[in-house]
Amino acid sequence: MLDFTFAEAVATILLICLCVPVVYFELRRNTIPNAITYPGILAGFLIAVLLRRHDLLNYFAAFLLAFGVFYVFHLLGWIGGGDVKLMAMIGLLMGMPFLLRALVYISLAGGIAAAAVAAYRLLRRMPLRGVTIPYGTAIVAGTYFCIFERML
Repeated sequence: MLDFTFAEAVATILLICLCVPVVYFELRRNTIPNAITYPGILAGFLIAVLLRRHDLLNYFAAFLLAFGVFYVFHLLGWIGGGDVKLMAMIGLLMGMPFLLRALVYISLAGGIAAAAVAAYRLLRRMPLRGVTIPYGTAIVAGTYFCIFERML
């Protein structure tokens, strides 16, 4: 059901638009440019401060949770720095309830992508060691699914 406030609509449209080039750069260059994530984070801060003053804690907590958890994954070498900033941007733009739901879909999308790559490589008798998965695409897929689910 479409029941968005003005701030939610602006943040959702901005997120949808910013995620399109994320997929392009992730698949073509295996990177998520700061030129996408930093303006998104700045816009999230502005939207939170100007339009969501009543609920700042929700959005800043989502930003910190997403950044903190994914930064640990980055330190372990599981994901890149662009993925960390992308998740922080999503948390800041969309808030904690959305972030927690999206994490489930993002995990599922990442698992499906990993299984597909593994199956492809095994069927072609190629080694699995050293293979990377463009996790930014899984982040975008899970986020889009969560956005569109919310619209139903």
